[in-house]
Amino acid sequence: NELKSYKQNYFLLYAHSSQPNNLPTSPNPQNQVLIPYALDNRDIKFQISLKHVLADYQEAGALWFGYTQLSFWQFYDKTNSQPFRETNYEPELIYSLRPNEMSILNFGVVHQSNGESNPRSRAWDRVYIKPGIEFSDGGDRRLIIQARWWKRIPENLVDDNNPDITDYLGYRDVELRYEQEGGWKVSLIARNRATQLDIAAPLASWLMLGSDNSGEHNVDIHLQYFNGYGESMLDYNQSHVNVGIGLSFPF
Repeated sequence: NELKSYKQNYFLLYAHSSQPNNLPTSPNPQNQVLIPYALDNRDIKFQISLKHVLADYQEAGALWFGYTQLSFWQFYDKTNSQPFRETNYEPELIYSLRPNEMSILNFGVVHQSNGESNPRSRAWDRVYIKPGIEFSDGGDRRLIIQARWWKRIPENLVDDNNPDITDYLGYRDVELRYEQEGGWKVSLIARNRATQLDIAAPLASWLMLGSDNSGEHNVDIHLQYFNGYGESMLDYNQSHVNVGIGLSFPF
C-alpha cells in the first residue's frame, strides 16, 4: 500500500536540443501547425514516474497502476515568460507475473498524450507485452534486460492526431539497465530510430571517491543523451539530439 518508483525520476537543470521543433507537423490536416513559433533550444526537462499496486494475487501475479509525466520547461526563455513547451501524460495498467526470482512478465495497456488541443494535440493508445530477466552477482550489482512489443489500438482516421506514429516509433523497444546499490546506474533504451542513454551516480562516485553502499542516499548526479525521433509527442516525427545534466532520485 505504498507508491513505488516506476520509470526514472529525474530533474535535468539544463537540456540542450540540436533542433527545436518550431513547426510541428502531422499527416492529419487538423494537426498541422501553420505558423512557426520561437523556441529556445534550452529546457529544464523533468520526469515523474510512480506506480501503485491495485490488486495482489500472490503467485497469480499483481495488477498495478502506473503514471509517468514528462515535461519540457522553457525556463531560460525570459523573453516569452518561460512557458512549458510540452508535457506528456502516460497512465497505464500493468498485470505483472513473476515466473521465478530472475524473471518478470508484464502485460499492459497504456495511453500517452500531450493534453493539448488541435493543431498541437498528439495521442495514442497501445497494448503491450514486456518480458524481462535479471542477473545478479549475489551482492549489490545487477543487470536487467527488458524487451517490450506493442500493438497500437486503432483510431478513427479523421480524429487520429498522428496516423503515421508507428513509422517513427515502431512496435518495440529494448532496455538494458545496470545498477549498483549506492553507486552507478546506467540505462540504455533503444527503439526504432531512437536511443536514450542515462547515467546516474552519487557525486562521490563521479569523483572516484567510492560509493555509498548503504543505499541510503536519495540524490544522484544525472546525465542524459537522446538521439532520434519521439523524445516528446510533438516531436514524434522530428529527429534531434538532446543532451542534459541534472539530478535524479533513486528512491
